[in-house]
Amino acid sequence: MLDSSTADTSHAPVREEAPMKLKGRRALVTGSGSGIGRAIAKRFAEEGARVAVNDVDAKAAHATADEIDGLVVRADVSDPDAVRAMFEMIRTNLGGLDILVNNAGIAETAGQDRDELNARFEARVSEIMSGKPIQTQLEVIENMSDDDWDRMLRVHLYGTFHCTRGAVKLMGEGSTIVNMSSILGLVGSSAVPHYAAAKGGILALTKSLAQELGSRGIRVNAICPGWIDTPMTQLLSPFVQQMAIGQTPLGRIGTAEEVASVALFLASEDSSFVTGQWVSPNGGLVIV
Repeated sequence: MLDSSTADTSHAPVREEAPMKLKGRRALVTGSGSGIGRAIAKRFAEEGARVAVNDVDAKAAHATADEIDGLVVRADVSDPDAVRAMFEMIRTNLGGLDILVNNAGIAETAGQDRDELNARFEARVSEIMSGKPIQTQLEVIENMSDDDWDRMLRVHLYGTFHCTRGAVKLMGEGSTIVNMSSILGLVGSSAVPHYAAAKGGILALTKSLAQELGSRGIRVNAICPGWIDTPMTQLLSPFVQQMAIGQTPLGRIGTAEEVASVALFLASEDSSFVTGQWVSPNGGLVIV
């Protein structure tokens, strides 16, 4: 038996650690107090980035920032003045920006009780599966107020615009922008049409920004997650969650960390020739 204390290891291969993909990069992740944003902020920090943690909830933002030694930049992304102040703080503390992830969002029903809407949706699905004519209407559009519509678009679509407008002033060649859309931006949704409209608008904005900013060496792409285990999706009824799993070929809900891996790909040099595109981690639920 070979005595390990006297074994010759001089010719043994040395296993090198993989280099950090975002070393020295400065990143802002909006809505990173929880869920997907938090997972992205943590992943970016693990890969060497200095991360500015944004959230409208200051306590949540501080909780994430404390884990990764990040910079807290609290702001409501739907408020242009608050966003301008946030980017001034980033300019002062980081000196510039290399990566922006427009992740901040809300998931609210439109003027309807959530339990009532879930009940209507379940009844509608049962009618569809029975092969009989659909009798149950969700009545989302007629119950949606101007405030419901405006708030959804202001946080998602306006927020993406406000933050991108501020970010490009601090960015140089080699910078990247990752916008968070959704599979509902691809296929629509009768239950949350204002959310789907906002996410569809983000996809169109992504393509437009990629065309404009490509000549500056700034890449812009989008992520369209499917059903992901986050505080937002936990608000859905067990029936809706099981239906989503049943319709997903991989047979499960995704994780925030899996979306973070896609964000890392789009933010790093691994995707150096990718711009104006969307990537959808959805387990096969939507195949286009």
